[in-house]
Amino acid sequence: MKRSIAFAFLCTIQAGICCAADGLRLAEDGRSGYVIYCDAGASASVQEAAKEVQRVLKLCTGAELPISRRPADRMISLGENEASSAAGVVLRVDAPDDSFRLRSVGRSIFIVGKDSPDEPRPQPGWASRGTLYGAYEFLEMLGVRWLLPGDWGEDIPRSTTLTAPRLDIEQGPAFFSRVLEDVQDRRPPGDKQPSAPKLWLQRQKTPSTLDGWKLSAGHAWDDYITPEQAAEHPEWLAKDGAGNPRRFARHSAVKFCTSEPALVEAFAESVIRSLDKHPERRCASISPSDGGDFCQCAKCQSLVAPDPHGKPSYSALILRFYRDMARRVAEVHPDRLVCGLVYYNYMYPPQRPLEQLPGNLWLSWAPLNYYGWGLAKPVYRDELPGIAAGWRAVTPNLVYHNYSTWMRSFNGAPVPPALEILKLEVPAVHQAGARGVDMVGLGAWGYGAPTNYILAKQMWDPRLDVDRLYREWLQRAYGPGWESMDKLYRMIEGRMMARKAKESPVYRGQNYEVNHELLAEVHAPVFGEIERLYLEAMAKTATEAQRRRLEMFGENLVVLCHDLRQAGLLAAAEESVFYRDDEAYRKFLADTEFSIALYRNSGRRDIVPIWKGEYRGP
Repeated sequence: MKRSIAFAFLCTIQAGICCAADGLRLAEDGRSGYVIYCDAGASASVQEAAKEVQRVLKLCTGAELPISRRPADRMISLGENEASSAAGVVLRVDAPDDSFRLRSVGRSIFIVGKDSPDEPRPQPGWASRGTLYGAYEFLEMLGVRWLLPGDWGEDIPRSTTLTAPRLDIEQGPAFFSRVLEDVQDRRPPGDKQPSAPKLWLQRQKTPSTLDGWKLSAGHAWDDYITPEQAAEHPEWLAKDGAGNPRRFARHSAVKFCTSEPALVEAFAESVIRSLDKHPERRCASISPSDGGDFCQCAKCQSLVAPDPHGKPSYSALILRFYRDMARRVAEVHPDRLVCGLVYYNYMYPPQRPLEQLPGNLWLSWAPLNYYGWGLAKPVYRDELPGIAAGWRAVTPNLVYHNYSTWMRSFNGAPVPPALEILKLEVPAVHQAGARGVDMVGLGAWGYGAPTNYILAKQMWDPRLDVDRLYREWLQRAYGPGWESMDKLYRMIEGRMMARKAKESPVYRGQNYEVNHELLAEVHAPVFGEIERLYLEAMAKTATEAQRRRLEMFGENLVVLCHDLRQAGLLAAAEESVFYRDDEAYRKFLADTEFSIALYRNSGRRDIVPIWKGEYRGP
């Protein structure tokens, strides 16, 4: 029996089902009189939008709407063209990049976005894809969801009859720069398949790092001053308490005395040469090398003051350096940007008033104290809104970058979403006025998909209801088994939150490690209950897609069972459905070599025993 479903727009994250009397009947009984209109000269992203709308509507209704190069009486028109202009469907002049407008006029639907042309080619990371993102928003209004990468992550309601609501909305991103890192969009060399995570990010209206970095803020001091220069000019190096130049075992860890005018000038000249050499780059990072062992000379120390916790803060010293770099770069490249981290022992805003920073300087605030669920600690949770506002007072050019819900989990231990942190973090920095977000997701999609889904949605609209997003994801991913998986996630999350709440607020490198100590306290004691809830959910699955998504979660439990047994943390492991003997486990690893269900970092899958303390490498 054929079903007739009309989808009406309730809000940007929920599709409501109703009988929309004045809606637009896109398909009836598997047939459609509509075309998808896309001008032949439209940009590649608009052409892709046409193909995506065609593909999804065919899967939904069975009707394949032809892509036309000419407008029609009944059409889904994509991109800015003569027809959209004649219909009065235009974006605001000041609409931000990636913005779009959806509007029904007569019997047609217009999706018009701010789109970068193919030529001249936009700088990496700076392409605007408004029409494509508008097309995805339209499809989500019709009930479509992309829960995780790949075919099994796509959830498309089937109905031979489909009615679209009448629309007149305009949307743009809350943050002009949006990055979700460490989600396996950068695939390993041996994997010849297209990057499913990259496409998933696109469908969430989020660029991939494969598209380029809009604002680059990685550790970079060693990029600009060579080892030979440092050897020739030891006075440029950071000094110890006695005023002697320090020696660094690795040049990648080098620190400089930023009170040395010659060093500042040489550094600036090197940044300028780098921008000369790479005209395609809009932004250059000027961030210090990792760590906080900065210069101890009297001039540098005169700018050091206590942070809110009484520890030395180097923020004023680093900001002075950033200011000097930005000014010099602007003299030669007034249209280029520089970006620097505010991180480690320079993560808190300076107490002393600062002169206005140059407009070509961006700050990427990476609060190390909040890494690895640090915001579960009351002292940091309470201070976040005020510290964010403090940095926004320093500059409007503020990006928030954090590993807040990330943990280093190489042994298959599920890291839950940290719902209370998700409810707090991105909304707080948006409220403070941050203009960009660079969040680190969970690369093991088998358990990390709901976290990544919520983060991606928040980066577009931080006002969304986190509990609602989480519940929707579980219900659509796991069907009737969602409640069992909800109990599983919340059980682990409760144990993680309890451990973090009693952890010292003093930062240590192992704070974000899923190591022996954490596993012994959080996961190992309830492994049996994790298994029971997982099997309960699996028994309730109603579709092949639901079963496959659960199997992705289960891949991690195979690894966890093996590694807990090897570490002596799991008794009677042989009784678990996740147990594999050594030969079967080797085969399992080979079979899942390119699975996105399991964690892979920088293209590499680390297969290591459970470690104690801070991870030091394989």
